[in-house]
Amino acid sequence: MILSQGIAGNILQHAEKFAGLNLDVLDLAWHELDRGVLRKFTQSGQEIGIRNLSGTVLRNGDVLYTDSYACIVVKILPCLCLVIQPKNKIEMAGVCFEIGNRHLPIAIPAADEVLIAYEEPLRMLFMKRGITVHVEERTLEQTQTLKIHTWTRKTKFKITLAKTVHESFVDTSAD
Repeated sequence: MILSQGIAGNILQHAEKFAGLNLDVLDLAWHELDRGVLRKFTQSGQEIGIRNLSGTVLRNGDVLYTDSYACIVVKILPCLCLVIQPKNKIEMAGVCFEIGNRHLPIAIPAADEVLIAYEEPLRMLFMKRGITVHVEERTLEQTQTLKIHTWTRKTKFKITLAKTVHESFVDTSAD
């Protein structure tokens, strides 16, 4: 078994660094990307143990192991998703509230699109409320998801929403 202690780079961003190496692909589901410890098999059958204690979320193309001959690269598997394109800000707020109320990770890849892993009860709720929901195979990257793992009275920050998603920010210095 190969042991990986972290990310050695990203083949999509630095292809020249890994040129000439044999690629072995490690397929991961979206919910496995932020695990601290993981044990899986690559497409070629090589067993790999991942110890990612830095808390860095794995991304498509991350290289978990490399030597002079080969490298093991992360590939995020597509999954069935609910794709919601709210008509206005009020509908967007309602959609996000319902998803957040269920403590589900939410992905917002564009200003007018919300993705979550498929949940039939949520799909039925949105349809009942007249919100258009499409079911599609998509790749959910954790870099696009919002979630809070722990919330305590000591957690202090303020989220400021602007007219566009790209202008919004989280102020960690707020009381």
